[in-house]
Amino acid sequence: MIVTIIAETATPTMPDTATRLARRRALAGRNVLLLKQNCERKQANQYTKDHNNAGWSRMEMKAGARSRALSSELMMRELASTDDVFHDVIIDVPKPFYADAKTVLASSNLLVFHMELNLWDKEREAKLYKCIRLARNTNMDLPVLVIIDKIDCMQSQKFVSQLSGNLAHIKFIYLDDANDMSLANLYRAIYLP
Repeated sequence: MIVTIIAETATPTMPDTATRLARRRALAGRNVLLLKQNCERKQANQYTKDHNNAGWSRMEMKAGARSRALSSELMMRELASTDDVFHDVIIDVPKPFYADAKTVLASSNLLVFHMELNLWDKEREAKLYKCIRLARNTNMDLPVLVIIDKIDCMQSQKFVSQLSGNLAHIKFIYLDDANDMSLANLYRAIYLP
């Protein structure tokens, strides 16, 4: 299964959702490939050719695995590979509108958004809809899971009803990202439906 996680809320003091989920999945005995979009490096090297721009990092979550940088071109080869070495691929995409991210979205089996409702605004809402439309252009029935963090009851109810009314194949999970129990709930929501 290819799970793409889109989150703008990662903090330097805490591993991002994709990394934590990949570790948990590997601990469950799976061979996991973690692919991470490196937005800072991509921005710094925006005028170089794609094959020279290591805008992604690749990490195998299994014994003896090594991390290495990937160009956009090599990143696409990872996803297109028919070699079934990995049970799961987890992709961290903080900026989903780069050209290479479109291929990632099209290849996904599940699209996960992690959002803090206290930061929610019309601009973020527009980006959410744009990203889902982009992904579903090539994968019409792509399921979407929205993780709602920093919950305000009234705001979350309005948010959920509005999104549910506008989008098909969408599920919600309420989490408090401050503790690891939320990761267990997320793991169950994705892998044990």
